[in-house]
Amino acid sequence: MPRKHGDFPSVRDAILYTASSLFTQKGVHGTSLGDIAAEAKLSKGTLYYYYSTKDELIVTITDDCLCHMTDILFSWVDGLNREEALRPALIRLFESLMADEHNARLYCVLCAECASEDTPIRELMTEYKQKWRLMLELGALKLQSRNAGILGERAELFFTLLSGHMLQTFGGMGSISIETLVDALMRE
Repeated sequence: MPRKHGDFPSVRDAILYTASSLFTQKGVHGTSLGDIAAEAKLSKGTLYYYYSTKDELIVTITDDCLCHMTDILFSWVDGLNREEALRPALIRLFESLMADEHNARLYCVLCAECASEDTPIRELMTEYKQKWRLMLELGALKLQSRNAGILGERAELFFTLLSGHMLQTFGGMGSISIETLVDALMRE
């Protein structure tokens, strides 16, 4: 049975939450394993017991973040019904993906990390985005809307708009309303 650590159900959970929080504050490269151990109130030895390298920790955090977003997408697809219009369904999806601010901020940091160098993060992001595009296309097929085909064709654009919206919102650069983004996505 995992050992409880403070407010966390396990030491591993404490490490992952602390590391992901520090990544959003200081960046992936600006955060050391020593920073994570100190912030989590653990010895470096304990941290190394769970994650022998920083890359291993980064991959685990990236996978957790992307799994969380995949779960949101799956719930959205699962909850769609044929009578629902595309626009409100897309607004709901945007809002759901933005709702967990910690995960959304982490996603922004991970996207930026992909731009800086070729990392395992980029491989995971590419793999997950392919799944997400398929999930959006599946969602489009579930809707009877005459505009549903647009979503399948513009799945990549949806994620580009989402990433940009997250960066602007959480970067304090202002943001366009979700409704405006969805209208731009649906424009023929």
